[in-house]
Amino acid sequence: MKKVIVIAGATATGKSALGLRLAHALDTEIISGDSVQVYRDLNIGSAKLSFSQMEGILHHCIDTRDLDQRYSVYDFQQEARQAISSLHDEGKVPILVGGTGLYLKAALYDYDFSQEENEIPVSEESNEVLYNQLKDLDPQAAETIHPNNRKRILRALEIAKSGMTKSQREAGQAKKPIYDVKMIVLDMPKEILDERIDIRVRQMIEDGLEDEVRRCFEYPKTWEYQSFQGIGYKEWKEYLENKRSLEETIQEIVIHTRQFAKRQKTWFRHQFEADWVDALDPKALDNIAADLVSWAKTEEQE
Repeated sequence: MKKVIVIAGATATGKSALGLRLAHALDTEIISGDSVQVYRDLNIGSAKLSFSQMEGILHHCIDTRDLDQRYSVYDFQQEARQAISSLHDEGKVPILVGGTGLYLKAALYDYDFSQEENEIPVSEESNEVLYNQLKDLDPQAAETIHPNNRKRILRALEIAKSGMTKSQREAGQAKKPIYDVKMIVLDMPKEILDERIDIRVRQMIEDGLEDEVRRCFEYPKTWEYQSFQGIGYKEWKEYLENKRSLEETIQEIVIHTRQFAKRQKTWFRHQFEADWVDALDPKALDNIAADLVSWAKTEEQE
């Protein structure tokens, strides 16, 4: 299998810096595994690197969608794998950098997403009625989905009614990597990460996040966009309606980002085989960078 390096971890742990370091050392390119950075004009709130901050390294899966367009895990899977394939054809080892765990797994593992999953099914039935239908059609899937997660319930029902349940389809997948993956998860103590998140959010405010939000989501209709649902953007709705102060909005972003970071760490710990590295230890970062470069340059085993 072809090699892929993955730099994962919670937000604000230094993934981009390590990714750039490795890309320079290996003369390769980076594939972004972030569900918000795909949107053009969402730069500050998504912590997207500026052109100069990319240091001449080409980044894939960034700025590929307009604000009013939807973006699914299927889309990312297809586009990320295409980028991986192109880099392999050039004799390069791709570096996948990001914190959206489901996107990373979709790209790296043998998960099969149908193109229809790019659309959200609709129904006038209540969540309770739909959930009971799912329990009848696919009880195994129902056990893994919260009764109020309408989108996932509708998706599982749609799959079940197509002739093969979600559980049956997933059982037919080996759920193994389709590449030779070396994954690193950057980590640090919660109290330090919480402080870094607070600093990062306030820096975003200084950099003009409010202006970015007003420019992109001035009208109420835009609040329905998928792009507006990302952390760092959705919290502005009540502020734009004059129902929340700026400081309250900032605190909402900080709280939601911290909660997301906790979920990220849990996901990576339970969903992936990875080497966890102390993001605050320069020597540990030096060692892992050297190890990854050596691993990437080693000839593939027959």
